[in-house]
Amino acid sequence: MALRLYPIFKEEVYRRRDHMMRWTAIGAGSLVAILCLILLTPAAHSLTTASRLLLACATFLQALAYMGIILQQHARHQQAKQQLIKIEQTLGLFGESTRTANDTFYPDAWKTDWTRDRSLLQYMTILSLLTGITLVAILLPNL
Repeated sequence: MALRLYPIFKEEVYRRRDHMMRWTAIGAGSLVAILCLILLTPAAHSLTTASRLLLACATFLQALAYMGIILQQHARHQQAKQQLIKIEQTLGLFGESTRTANDTFYPDAWKTDWTRDRSLLQYMTILSLLTGITLVAILLPNL
């Protein structure tokens, strides 16, 4: 049973990581597009205060939606990774191999390295900074 589940969970780990990167790129791209529109469109400089506030709120909500999707994918990535490690332990991939003494297929650090993953922080930082820059451009047009 573990042999059947192993490739499924292995693929799930990679798929969730890919989704996190993809949604970060989509979110960053949309924020950069909004920023370019605000900075490069002459009509954007004549927006009313109410219009600027609405645009700023919509931009902020959009960024929050992307961050929420990324957080959801991250949680699923972690769950899949935990399950994958359990399957790997069941398969004996952390035990000593028959090749040489104290030689394992996977190092012990493999079981815990994923808990120190900084990618979520990087994704959120990128989106937060781009959101802040875009909001400044929307709310302070004369800069």
